[in-house]
Amino acid sequence: MKNHTKRKKQRRYFPISFGLRGRLMAALIPCVILMLIVLGMTSYGVAERYITEGIERFIRLQNLAVAHEVEGFLEQSRQDLLYAAQHKLDEESMRQFMTNIAEAGGVHYLEFSYTDPGDEQHIFLYRSNGEIRRVLGKDYSRLSPHPLLLFEETPKLAPGEVWISPVQEVRYPVHHPDSANLLVRRHVIRLVTPYTLPGKSRPGLLSLCLSSSDIRDILTLYNSKDSPIWAFPRSSELRFDYFVDLDGWMLFQSGDQKDTSRKLETYLARSGYAGTLGRPGLENAFRPDRQNSLYWNMVQEIRKGRSDLRTVHDEARSSGVKNYYFAYAPIRFQSTSGTRNVYAGLVRVDRSELLLLAGYQYLDVMLVVTILSICVVGPLIYWISRRLTAPIRELSEQLDALKGAELKEIEISYGGRDIENLKLAANNMIQRIAQQVELIRQKDATIESVNLREPADLAEEKMLLEQTQLSIIPSIIGIGPQISELKSAILKAAQVDVDVLISGQTGTGKQLVAEAIHQQSARKGNPFICINCGALDENLLLDALFGHVKGAFTEAHSDRKGAFQEANRGTLFLDEIQSASPKVQQSLLRALSVRRIKPLGSDEEISVDVRIVAATNVDLVDMIQENSFREDLYYRLKVVSLHTPPLSEHTENIPLLALHYLEQAEALTARTGLRLSKGALIRLNEYEWPGNIRELVNAITRAAVMAETDIIQAEEIRLGAETLEPVHIADIQVDVPTPRLPASSECESATAKQPRVSPLEQFNERQQKAWPCMLEHLEFSRSEYQEFVGGELSPRTANYDLNELVSLGILSKQGKGPATRYVVAKQD
Repeated sequence: MKNHTKRKKQRRYFPISFGLRGRLMAALIPCVILMLIVLGMTSYGVAERYITEGIERFIRLQNLAVAHEVEGFLEQSRQDLLYAAQHKLDEESMRQFMTNIAEAGGVHYLEFSYTDPGDEQHIFLYRSNGEIRRVLGKDYSRLSPHPLLLFEETPKLAPGEVWISPVQEVRYPVHHPDSANLLVRRHVIRLVTPYTLPGKSRPGLLSLCLSSSDIRDILTLYNSKDSPIWAFPRSSELRFDYFVDLDGWMLFQSGDQKDTSRKLETYLARSGYAGTLGRPGLENAFRPDRQNSLYWNMVQEIRKGRSDLRTVHDEARSSGVKNYYFAYAPIRFQSTSGTRNVYAGLVRVDRSELLLLAGYQYLDVMLVVTILSICVVGPLIYWISRRLTAPIRELSEQLDALKGAELKEIEISYGGRDIENLKLAANNMIQRIAQQVELIRQKDATIESVNLREPADLAEEKMLLEQTQLSIIPSIIGIGPQISELKSAILKAAQVDVDVLISGQTGTGKQLVAEAIHQQSARKGNPFICINCGALDENLLLDALFGHVKGAFTEAHSDRKGAFQEANRGTLFLDEIQSASPKVQQSLLRALSVRRIKPLGSDEEISVDVRIVAATNVDLVDMIQENSFREDLYYRLKVVSLHTPPLSEHTENIPLLALHYLEQAEALTARTGLRLSKGALIRLNEYEWPGNIRELVNAITRAAVMAETDIIQAEEIRLGAETLEPVHIADIQVDVPTPRLPASSECESATAKQPRVSPLEQFNERQQKAWPCMLEHLEFSRSEYQEFVGGELSPRTANYDLNELVSLGILSKQGKGPATRYVVAKQD
């Protein structure tokens, strides 16, 4: 043992105790290293100069290439506009033009419009969710900025001239089920040229609109590995391009190809600058202060149509390369033949670390050369030391790498018998540890799985639910500051006999709040009438609210009391008040002001004593700013205002609400003893509930129906998109219900045999349902139309649908009175 230890010590100190060879190495190795350092620094200085020049040339080339691509993109759009202007245009040809360009791989233009100078014959098409739509009627007046402003913005253009707008924000009206007044914002660039419609004497303006995001995508493409000029893999340093206008505003920057957001950003471009953030329509636009002389000199150069590159020293950078490159180039646009003016500028910022990496590489090369030189001086000693210590070093590195990682057996490519024995012992130990870890993991997983399938302890929630049912307002279930504040507000509102406005998201219980206010008020013994303003059209809503007298219209065979009269001395709840048309809003305002109503067809006013409780799921202040809701009606309703919080803001009530609606589901499904498992409760608590309490009720009810045992498990609670998937129970499949087809077999055969005319976008659901039958009969009466729809349609609504189709030119009207017949017009 002692001899073995002595041999180990001799091997350890062998290089030092080698006499003359050791002295020679100690004298020569420092000289060799010094010579290598001097030679390396000299060669690196020469190489640095040419590497720097190469980087600058590449960055300028990249900048000019992207600028040229953007110019080509704008030029293609200009040619498309001039090509379209050479043809006779109408709505169909313009729509076909947009479709053909997109299908041919061209630009997906957002907008193609013709603006008439006499405000008579406008054609405004825009692309929304892959569809091309035309803006008509009042929607045309809601366009922002209005197309008629182009006559003021554009200079006097000759035929063949094209004017290009700056990057600006436009707003398009979009019809949405939850809001009829939704506007979609887009950042666009418009190209405009004069155009005269056939039969017109005065030229109007023909406009093509392209998205600013398309230019941003060009910048992003050229800054990605899919770039057309991608010649070699790039390192991960920060590189980006950004777009500036001639006023010095940074408008947008290149982004990440994986980011599907259409939002324009400038956070990289404005980094390190002080200035102004945001301008009207471009909230992320940025303009540096005038103190940033380098930036503003660049803007001046772009205005003059010059391109160049600057090297900037970044003192604020604490590590890495402090110099970065700053290249810029103008973007020109050809407004007329042969004339190309500077439209904007493109700037590229490149923090290339190639010089730093080259320096590191030089150090690596110098180190290798030094080691090789040492090996020339003492090859045998160096080889022996490396050969003996390499297996042990590799073994220690692999053992050290096992910390916090997956336990794997050690593999060493070479070594002697002693190293092999050491590796075998280490691998045996690793195998035993891995087996123990896996056994513990499986036991933990089993325990957790069993625990999650156990029923959740909801004793406290059950006690709270019983207390709630004995409280003053049993219909409002929940605890916490928000629910307590809501209950307090309900009691306060109930004590005063004034109108109330309730706001909140869909499914948050606004009707329950309204009923609670009524039940706690002095009017609780009188009627509580509910009207959903979003479920009726204008005429039906006016009839439902104010009633009519006999003979007020054709189907008015008797007097009818409206909701105001039915709710006399009680409460009238107006849900979705934001859906009321301007005419209905005017009538409501007068009724609320004088508390008197006039039924349809009557000349006498009737006094009513009604308390109004209105509810909305949108911000009425925004609608007032958009002139779609009356401000005076808003303040008339908002004497007292309440807000129902979304479920995501009081998630502590999810177990309590789940227990309450589970008890209701038991009554609906004729089951008893249903309970939630711990896993199911965790799943409910972790969900975001975009549909609020209404979605929770549906989820609990569905789970109660689908549960195979008395304990509802996590996998039996279907949330979000899972509710659209079919659920199989034995031989029964429960799926989302499909729309009901027409009852008449004749209508079905008409759809199969005679598809001469497709349902138009203007059709409502009733008209779409009756359309196959109308095509089958070609001529029919109002009562027959009611049968086409299903027989449950009122005569007044049937007249409204038929008159609308007559106004669209789909039907023609023949005869008068009871003999009136409707004939399907010939379709092209």
